[in-house]
Parts: sequence; C-alpha cells; structure tokens
Amino acid sequence: MSQSIDQAPSRLKARLEALSEEHQRGTLRFYRRVEEFTQAGLLTKDQAAIVTEHLFRLGERGRNPANTGNIEDLFCHTLSDTKDPIRAYAQALADSVKVVPMDQTAKLYPVLKRLDGSRSYQTVADLDHLSAGDKMLVSHTMVAYGDAEMLASAAKLVEVTHPKLRSKAIEREVIKMAVQSQHLPSSSFVLARASGLTVDCHELYAHAGYDDPQIERAQRFYDTCGQFSPQWAEDFVEGRIPTDPAWLDWRRRYLELRSHLPEELVYQLASDTLTNFLDGTLESGKWTDASVFFGGVTQPADVPKAIARIVNQYIAEHVSLHDRPASELSVACADTLRPWGIGFVNDRAVVQSDQPEKGELLRAQFEAAWSRKNR
Repeated sequence: MSQSIDQAPSRLKARLEALSEEHQRGTLRFYRRVEEFTQAGLLTKDQAAIVTEHLFRLGERGRNPANTGNIEDLFCHTLSDTKDPIRAYAQALADSVKVVPMDQTAKLYPVLKRLDGSRSYQTVADLDHLSAGDKMLVSHTMVAYGDAEMLASAAKLVEVTHPKLRSKAIEREVIKMAVQSQHLPSSSFVLARASGLTVDCHELYAHAGYDDPQIERAQRFYDTCGQFSPQWAEDFVEGRIPTDPAWLDWRRRYLELRSHLPEELVYQLASDTLTNFLDGTLESGKWTDASVFFGGVTQPADVPKAIARIVNQYIAEHVSLHDRPASELSVACADTLRPWGIGFVNDRAVVQSDQPEKGELLRAQFEAAWSRKNR
C-alpha cells in the first residue's frame, strides 16, 4: 500500500486499495481539497460526506480517471468563487460521466432532439449517427442527470443544505442543477459534433420553475447552438476565430440569447473553459487522454504540443463564445501549464521545453491513455 493511501483515513483505505492507481491518485487529491473546504467552513461535514461518496463512486463505477482532476477543479473553483455547495456540486456532477464508450442504455436528461423535430434522443444508443467518442462529448451532461444514483446524490446535497425544504422543492432544486449544467455550448469541438441537434428545454425548465418566456428564450438559445457549422470548428482547432458573414451572424444571435439564460448556466459556460487548464485537470491527465483519443497523438513527446494547440483553441473560444479577453485565460493558467513545458507568447500557448518538469507524469498519463484506447 502506497504512502499516499497510508495517509488516508482508515475508513476509506479498503475502498482506495480496490481502485486503480490512477483513480487512487485523483481521489486522494480531490478528497484532501474537500477536507480543506470543510475545515475552512465552506462545506459542512454532511455536505463533504456526500461529495466524498460521489468521488469514490467515480472509481468504483469505472468512470474515466483522467477526468477526476477536471471535476475537482470545477467543484473547487465554483465553491471558492460562489460559496454555494449546490452550484459547485452541479458542476462536478455534469462532468462525471466522460467514458468511451458510454453505456448505450444510459438515459438522457434533458433529452435531445433534431432541430427539425423529426426525432428525439432518449438514450445514448439513440445517437446512432455519432461515433463512440462523439456520443460521450455530446451527451455526457445529459447522461449525468439521467443517472438515478447521481440524481439521488444531488437530492441528498440539497436536503442537507436546505433541511426545511419538502420533497417537491428538493426535486425542483435538483432539476435547476440540471438546467445550469448543460454546458455543451462552451466548446466549438462539441458544438460541431452536435450540429443539427438541440436540447429539449420545455419539460426541464418547466419542472425547474421557469416561466414560459424564460423557457422560450432558452430553447431558442439551444436551437441556435444546433445551427453551429462544423466547418467553423476547423478554425478553432487551429486557434483561430472564423471571420465569414455566416459566423458573425451566428455569434451575434448566440451572444444575444445567451445573455438571457439563467445566471448559473452562463457562469457554468464560462467557468467550464477557465478551469480546463488548472492543476487538478492537468495532473489527472484529461488533455493527455483527449490528445490520444481525439488528437492522433501516438507518442508522449508530442503531448505538450497537442495540449498547447488545445489551449489556443480554448483561448479562441473564450474570446468568441464567452466574449472575454484572451489574457483572462492565459493569466489564469500560466503557472499551472509551465511545469508541462507550455508557456505564452502574446496570449498564445507555445511549447517552451522538450524536457518539462512533469515529463515522467506525462509519460505515465500517455501510457495509461494509450492502454485505454487500445483495450
């Protein structure tokens, strides 16, 4: 048993020992941060216990260990910023099911539908026009809130946070968590794969207590997202922003409708981008995993270049989709990217070292990702 497990509370050691080494590392890291928030008074012991149980279940249910750090960063950033455990947990749950291949029987909540109304998608299997990887990218936030265990966990957190709420009010708060967690529009990479699809907002928003005008605006927003042209993603992958008239018209409509969304969802869209290159995300290997599965990387030496390319894509998205300055993202992640051999020149990510400080960890991440891909 490793020293890191020896440092864990005795009641958790047996569960930790049963997890893979990757899951052990990510679980312990996230667990320690939950403990810090509890000691600082930002989480009660009951809230911390629910988050910790979910964290362990990620490993026990076979979730992707390379994503644990990103869930950590989303949760911790949101809790530190908003002081709201429910909003932070909503963020964590939304990104908890990034597995390739996804469970084909997994239910989607909310459901997706074709823009022309010709078809509705109730489960992952229904998305039969998408590859296994694209099914995950498009559907993971819907699968998260279609999962009975995770919904029950969300309800427990609401209940211990607001013990006077009755069951119907608790259910409404959980559905609000689902509303604020549908962050598909935060990524051009995902928007391109979801082209022609839209989130069916009516049942979701109505059950969460939103009125008809709010529901209509949200539906128009996701309908606009479904009109994203896949060719625009080719620019973003190269760290460029499209310039054609059709893009400019789409962006104008997107930003106008986005401004009328629930504030929590707008926050989620932006923070989903800002937290993507913080320490936990990089340590758990999310981008090494993505580079192997989606970026064509076949050797560890190419990973820093692939990550720098992804950073530049997100900078372009931060400017165009979130209407924020590039420097906001480059400043936020400069320190965390440096040990991986990546720096910034004029707000563009570049590889600055072929022997980065985190080189050995990067190699281990690559080998784990390569094994998962070829399993």
